[in-house]
Amino acid sequence: MISCFYAKTALLPDPARESAFYRELPKERLKRALRLPSPEKRKESVGAGLLMARILPRFGASAEEVFCDERGKPLHPRLSLSLAHGGGMAVLAVGKSAVGCDVERISAVREGVLTRFTERERAFVEGYKDGRARAFFRIWTGKESYLKLTGEGVAHMKEAEIDGEGRVLRKGEVQPCGVRWKEAGEHIIAVCGEGEAVFEEIFL
Repeated sequence: MISCFYAKTALLPDPARESAFYRELPKERLKRALRLPSPEKRKESVGAGLLMARILPRFGASAEEVFCDERGKPLHPRLSLSLAHGGGMAVLAVGKSAVGCDVERISAVREGVLTRFTERERAFVEGYKDGRARAFFRIWTGKESYLKLTGEGVAHMKEAEIDGEGRVLRKGEVQPCGVRWKEAGEHIIAVCGEGEAVFEEIFL
């Protein structure tokens, strides 16, 4: 099972002005956030850090144990982790096997990204009964969460196909992992891994 935690970050203080508020963050995480150019991005980054600091003890772990590989993917000696943030929200996924997560605010379809979808994915977007934008972000977050699971970049986006049920196909073969989604207001959250996912909102 995958545990997925999400939190809104808009009401957090800007760490560039109130860094003392973030004493519980690992120093490296706070430094990384302070390098970001806008208050919104800084809040999202520290929000992801706060999720780790407050949630990992539930799993007998600590945010201080987390380190990043050369791509910036968070790693832990005993757990599989994935972080995502954007659009005023931060997400943390935790599992025993590889996981990936993504979050996007539902807005207009990004036509340039749509060209990187497969033919069947584009057909799903155009035919989705609940709206084209909702379908687009469902597929996009699903693909991003899968690529975070594998550790690959967006250059591999077209190699993986996500169907509307959350199955992941690669070269026509169904993969052992799957995508689960959660809509939280104007955001859509995707988590990819093996087994079911449980979503929990956290108030920072």
